[in-house]
Amino acid sequence: MKNYVITGSIGHISKPIAEHLIEAGKNVTIITSDVNKVNQIEALGAEALIGSLEDSQFVQDAFKNAEVVYTMIPPLMNTNDLRGTQLKIASNYAESIRANKIPYVVTLSSIGAHMGNGCGPVDSLSAYEKMLDQIPGLNVKHLRPSYFFYNLFNQIGLIKNMGIAGGNFGNSNLRLPLVHTNDIAAAATEELLYLNFQGSSFRYVVSDFRTTEEIVQVLSKAIGKKFSWVEFTDDQQKEGLLNAGLSVSHADAFTEMGIAMRTGKMFEDLYKHHPTLSPAKLENFASEFSLAYNAF
Repeated sequence: MKNYVITGSIGHISKPIAEHLIEAGKNVTIITSDVNKVNQIEALGAEALIGSLEDSQFVQDAFKNAEVVYTMIPPLMNTNDLRGTQLKIASNYAESIRANKIPYVVTLSSIGAHMGNGCGPVDSLSAYEKMLDQIPGLNVKHLRPSYFFYNLFNQIGLIKNMGIAGGNFGNSNLRLPLVHTNDIAAAATEELLYLNFQGSSFRYVVSDFRTTEEIVQVLSKAIGKKFSWVEFTDDQQKEGLLNAGLSVSHADAFTEMGIAMRTGKMFEDLYKHHPTLSPAKLENFASEFSLAYNAF
């Protein structure tokens, strides 16, 4: 297979995927909605396609000559209907993959996708997995990464202003599965290059397991400021998200995901599969956190 289409522009995961594919001699097309990214994409040696993933005709045309596609649904922070927009993009992907008879697809799904309901923004990723699983002849690998280390950047404002971090989960012996985007990119690249999968399958990607107390200890040391983790009520979590400028649809979804984390339901299927841990650890990420904290 030579012709690859990569979604996700040149983000933390998509950019290293593209770089590795190009290095391996593949023809890579990168979809972006930002015209300002075109020069950077072309500098990698890839072709840039500019358009919206919510435009079904654009997606279908973008996938036309692809043999292998990597798909991800963006964070979509500017919509007031998170689930509806997620499902629109998922449907556009699935219809375009079916129409173009794409033989191989690697998707960025998420831990918690086994639930199907009750996991906030992950529910739409679960629905997308099922859409692809129903396409005859498609070979698809669903990557299910755990909680991104980068999500901890969202705590920086709280730490600076109030001396705490928190969410509607944590403050327990529950060890959170964490992952670095570099490890996700490495897993995706491996699947995309070797294509050693048939039919529908999934792969969990986890770098580390840590309690919130351990997270606080490591990051406190990295920034030179002691802070604590506070477990918020669900109402406090939602209110905080709304005050941060998120839409009601986002606030409801992320609060629900916090409940799935707190109860452990989000992690139940992961624990059944015992994935081999990827290289990055919390201590490695701590230096990145320190840089972001000092630049805030």
